[in-house]
This record gives sequence, C-alpha cells and structure tokens, in this order.
Amino acid sequence: MFDAGRAGPTPARRFAGREARRKKRGLWCAGFGLVMLWSSLSPLQAQPAVMRDRETPLYERPSVTSRPLLTLSAGDTVRILQNRGLWIQLATQTDQKGWMFLGKTEGQPGKPKPPVLLTAPEPAVDGGVTAQVGVFDRGFTVAGHLSYRILARVEVEAALQYANSKAASFHLLHTNGRYLQPLASRLQAALSAGAGVIHSTAEAAAGSARSALMINYGVGMQRRLGDSHWLRAELRRITAFTTPGATNYTEFLAGFTLGIAWSRL
Repeated sequence: MFDAGRAGPTPARRFAGREARRKKRGLWCAGFGLVMLWSSLSPLQAQPAVMRDRETPLYERPSVTSRPLLTLSAGDTVRILQNRGLWIQLATQTDQKGWMFLGKTEGQPGKPKPPVLLTAPEPAVDGGVTAQVGVFDRGFTVAGHLSYRILARVEVEAALQYANSKAASFHLLHTNGRYLQPLASRLQAALSAGAGVIHSTAEAAAGSARSALMINYGVGMQRRLGDSHWLRAELRRITAFTTPGATNYTEFLAGFTLGIAWSRL
C-alpha cells in the first residue's frame, strides 16, 4: 500500500523549494550589486595621490586665514580624505592631516593643481629579486634580476641571463631602467631599456667565441600579488653590435618577483 507520509515531495513542493532558493540567490546578488554600486559612487576617500605643484601649503582648517601646518612639494605622496567645496583634506605619510585650497590666493601666480590620484598603491618595498624563464630566438632562456626603485615609478635593475637558441648559446649581463605606469589597482605596465654585454659560445671549442655590446628595449606587465611580491612578464628586443653588422633577437620572459626593502638591510 502506498504510504503518502514516506513519499518524496510533490511536484508543487519541489517547485516551491526551487523558487525559494532562486529568490534567496537573487537577494544575495542584489545585495552584492548594491554594495558594489555604493562603493563605485561613493566619494574618493583615503585614496593615495601624488602632489604636482612645487610648493603647496597645508592649512590647519579649511580657511586661508588658519595656521599653515607645512608645505608640500611635487612628488610627495598623500592620501585624500574628503572634499569640502574648494578644499580637500589630505593626510601625509606621517599621518599629519590638513587642508589644501584649490582656489587662487593673493601672491600666487595661479590656482594650485590638485594631487593626481594613483590607480595602484605604492609598494611597501624599494626593490626586489626576480627569476624568469622564457623564449629567446626560438630557444629558451633563464634570467635573474636585482632591482631598486629610485623614484615613485622608476626603477633600475641589473640582470644576468643565459639563453640557448638553435644557432648559439649566450650569456648576457645588462643593466636596465624601467618606467612603471599604473593601469589598475594591482596592475602596472612597464617600459624598459638598457645596455650591456652579450657573449656568444656558438663555436667556443673552435675558438670562435665572441663578446659584443648590446642594447635592449621592450614592454611588459606586472600584477601585484601582495605588498612585497608580484608576477612579471615582458617582451624585449635585443640588438647585439657584432662584426660586420648588428644582430637582432626577440625574447619573451615571465616570472616572479620577491620584493626586498634594500634600504632596511
């Protein structure tokens, strides 16, 4: 005999259960969307920025008659806390807070420029060690880099590299300069150029090994994984000034950078 109490849920109950779960997911999605929309429409607060003017006074209160606390210089990193008309409240790297006036005052040749927002946070370290592998002239290559950041978006690096292609094997020693341009919160584009020495060991046994000066230039991207490490990839063009003419190579490298605070060592 059929036992209705032990039978599975009826089609109506199953449909009602699916509808309840669908509404619950819809509410979660709607809530998440509202949070994201509120975040995108809310004023930019506590955003890192860089000063553009050479000398910009920071006042104690949003009034030009209040006491000046200090003078900011071009390149100083600040945080934008809030806006109030022609005034913005800033915080320095030492957490000193003050107000910057965006209007023109007596004795100034023009209106001060507001600080430029940074789309990527400033790194917590001033350099790092990079290990990369990649493709070099239809062969393979491995490289190691030591880098040091000398400006907010400029770093210098020394690189030691080994490459093995169908034509020869190479050892490269070069120094490069890199300019980093923020693209997103953790993504940066890089322009690089440098010079060094390339040593070919194609026919070393036959006495044909040779060294030559070389230059390299290229573009790249790096994705920050944390405050002190990131992924890095780049495409480079290498020109070796051999006899009788120049020889060009193309390489693609990808790897991992471990950030190091050299100044604290």
